[in-house]
Amino acid sequence: MYSEILQGYSSLLHSPQWIILIAAAVMFYIKNVQEASLRKLVLGESENHPLVLTFYQVFYGLVGGFAISLLAGMFQIAFFTYLEVAIIFMLSIFSVTRFSGYVNVGFHALSVFLLMYLLQGRLISSHDLIQIFLFLGISMMVQGLIFLVSYEGGALPVLFSRKEELRGGFRIEKSFMLPSVAAFVAAGGSILGSSLLFLPVLQFFSMKETVMTFGKKEGRFVLSGLRILFGTMILLLSYLISFRMEWTYLLLALVPALLYLEPLVFRYMEKKRAPKFVSSEEEIIVLEVRENSAAYLAGLRSGDRIYQVDGKGNPTYKNLLAFMGTLSYERTISLEVRSQDLVHKSIQFTILPGTSTGILVVPPSAEFFQMKKDGKL
Repeated sequence: MYSEILQGYSSLLHSPQWIILIAAAVMFYIKNVQEASLRKLVLGESENHPLVLTFYQVFYGLVGGFAISLLAGMFQIAFFTYLEVAIIFMLSIFSVTRFSGYVNVGFHALSVFLLMYLLQGRLISSHDLIQIFLFLGISMMVQGLIFLVSYEGGALPVLFSRKEELRGGFRIEKSFMLPSVAAFVAAGGSILGSSLLFLPVLQFFSMKETVMTFGKKEGRFVLSGLRILFGTMILLLSYLISFRMEWTYLLLALVPALLYLEPLVFRYMEKKRAPKFVSSEEEIIVLEVRENSAAYLAGLRSGDRIYQVDGKGNPTYKNLLAFMGTLSYERTISLEVRSQDLVHKSIQFTILPGTSTGILVVPPSAEFFQMKKDGKL
């Protein structure tokens, strides 16, 4: 069976689906160019070239799709209809557009289910429905793992104003395409019986959330964990219902609800936690540090709190602005900071002419709004 899966998966590279693969790569590249431009604007430079980020997205997608194919084979997932299954997963292409909030594979299955009944007077079989949701559960678990290990790009530092309080956070946005193959039973007549074919199933997925109470790394872990958790729930639920086929159509209501609930759980967690990146009058918190910058190599990290600059306490945002941009002269900066683990660090680095520090801090709220009121920003 596994040789057939491998053969079916390799056929993706010499079938019409490769056009979709190329189109997806181009779409990812355009998005990565935009992200690199924003990071350059905020941090002076971008750590990764858009082509490198696109390569990783395509690579993780191919590896993830192959993993889904193998796991589907291990669970002996097989369908009797191809067109309906392909439509359900192809609708997930909207997950990489601005309509991503409306993408719900459970609702896709329900819409295709109703459309078939209205147009053809027949329903998707109970067997295929269960197989679809088993396949979806496996896919979500793999998606969570991909998002967990793909740390390259996809997180932009952002500032928010909430009730006269300035907060920092990250806009996490990553998209992947998972080309996989699934088994389909093709009828061959009463004499020939039936044969098992492995046909392509293309699905897209995006992770888009704003993180304000977690760090960039922590937020990725939590979002990945939720995706794996809800994928596991759908997988177990579908497996248990497979023993009671008369309950199959309950999945048409339960699975969309679980998929809708996943982002709500994360937003509830965000609502109940205190914002992570808020500066005070005594300390200014670092929101982001560009990797491989002089400050990063000296040990400065996101989440560190600066309480002394060049030997002077109670630093102000105005003082930090003096060296946070691109300088035309060489300057050595000394910082005293307190890490998230309450470890005090002495950091010293030199800014070379024509380069920027690559540091983004969250300004103290009172000072920021006063400078804005005075027209100094």
